[in-house]
Amino acid sequence: MVNSSNKRVALKRKLLFALLMSLVTVNIVSLSILLINHVPTVVFFEKWLTSISVAWPIVFISILLIAPWLLRLTEWIVQETPSQT
Repeated sequence: MVNSSNKRVALKRKLLFALLMSLVTVNIVSLSILLINHVPTVVFFEKWLTSISVAWPIVFISILLIAPWLLRLTEWIVQETPSQT
């Protein structure tokens, strides 16, 4: 049972990380794009919410699917070679 409990905790961590990372990323990118494009203050909040609602699910799923592969790639690129003594 300990093993399944560890798997549940690992899944919760993975989902929470993807949720938080996607939320932060989407907000930074959406805000930046709206500011760069000089969106008028009157419609800024509406445009921001619209862009977040479209982008957040895409980024969330992308992080869930791509992050594990990128972590493995990173480990492969940065793997240490055994030191020769």
